[in-house]
Amino acid sequence: MDAHNQPLGAKAKVGYLFGDFGCNMSFQLITSYLMLYMTQGMGISTTHWAFIVVIAKVFDAINDPIIGAMVDARKPSKNGKFRPWIFWGGFAIAATTLLLFIDIRWMPYTLRVTYCLVMYMIWSIAYTAANVPYGSLNAVLTDDPAERTSLSSLRSIGAGVATLPIMVILPMIIFGEKDSTGYTPLVPEAFVWVALVCGILGIFGFLMTYFLTTERIKADTKAEKFNYFATLVGFLKNRPALGMCLASAAQLIFVMSYTLTIPLVFQFYFMDTKIISFATLVIMAPMILLIPFMGKLSAKFGKQEVTAWSNLLSISVLIVMLIIPFPRTSSGAWMFAALLGLTMFGGGPFILASWSMVADCIDQQEINTGKREEGSVYATYSFVRKVSQGIGAGLISLCLGWVGYNVNNIQANTQPAISTGIMRLSLIFPLIGYIMVFASLLIIYNLKKMVVEENINFLRQKHLEQDKDIDIDNP
Repeated sequence: MDAHNQPLGAKAKVGYLFGDFGCNMSFQLITSYLMLYMTQGMGISTTHWAFIVVIAKVFDAINDPIIGAMVDARKPSKNGKFRPWIFWGGFAIAATTLLLFIDIRWMPYTLRVTYCLVMYMIWSIAYTAANVPYGSLNAVLTDDPAERTSLSSLRSIGAGVATLPIMVILPMIIFGEKDSTGYTPLVPEAFVWVALVCGILGIFGFLMTYFLTTERIKADTKAEKFNYFATLVGFLKNRPALGMCLASAAQLIFVMSYTLTIPLVFQFYFMDTKIISFATLVIMAPMILLIPFMGKLSAKFGKQEVTAWSNLLSISVLIVMLIIPFPRTSSGAWMFAALLGLTMFGGGPFILASWSMVADCIDQQEINTGKREEGSVYATYSFVRKVSQGIGAGLISLCLGWVGYNVNNIQANTQPAISTGIMRLSLIFPLIGYIMVFASLLIIYNLKKMVVEENINFLRQKHLEQDKDIDIDNP
């Protein structure tokens, strides 16, 4: 049976799942806690942190198309086109993550800021070298739309398996004992050990991907000349890719701000860091419940249709949350977490299906241009994501400063005016994001169910004909 028509085996699916586990053991740690570590732990101001993260993320974004083009230009080895990058990138990510979380309080302030910026940029190179090839892997494991959706959900599971312990266990480790005023301080000394463990687990995840997957779809085995400009021109004419970029930018700038704000809301508004771990489970559980059903929902209604309309639930709930008061009590904290869980249920379909939708955009690019450029197309999309991450982290840092968040007097952040500002900020940002995601997917991203099926059938026939030509040329 031809590889294009063979079902994807369980071994490959498990291997693909572990790739995002490897990525997120570092990515989630840095995304969720590096700001806390550098501001509350190392004493860097929120204004300087905003500049650090924006500069580092823009630099990170520039890396993506460069590395993507390098991947596409490299002739595939016996181990494949993408898997060797994943293998070595895992070790580099672990090492640079550890270096980001070493204690630098002994350094002069200017040197601390410089070290943080430079090391963040070095980490970004290591992360890109593994993540871009991993993101491209979906498109060469299978061309079946249902299997791609399944892989996208599995990727989300892998990310979740990494994210949950980071979000649930870390608050038990990185916060100290509550003082008489209700303030709970950060324990910066704990982070280096957390980074070490996360790095080792991340290497394990990447090795699982390397040894359990096989690249089955090979449209071309020749090394190609670097011509990223041509890829970019094609990308800018790729309407669904532009829709995905805008939707993902909105998600990363606004929706994902909760990874930075929620720990602060519980630390300063509800003044109870002990329940962060369990509240995180309440917030994430509704989206996790969607995972077994995403493949069936996408197959029946289409990915664009499911991921767009579900955002209306998130928008409605967040509007209600901005209107109703939340008492600064345990019951208020649990009500806050439960309602956020509903917003994650509404936004969950896009999170779970997004990587499958990117693979569909790669197919559209091939139909438009006639060239198969998984690495470059994925890297261009990743470029937008990285810039968005930088803008989001920088913007939320500046906004925290505007509402009064003070890294020089952390305890003062428990004051009602400041803590209420932080809490409302944690709701306004996601509301803006969900509105933008809904509009982007509904209006710009035009790969409805029928179009995706037509594209898959067209490319499957094209690749089969290419395989026959290769067999004739190499009897």
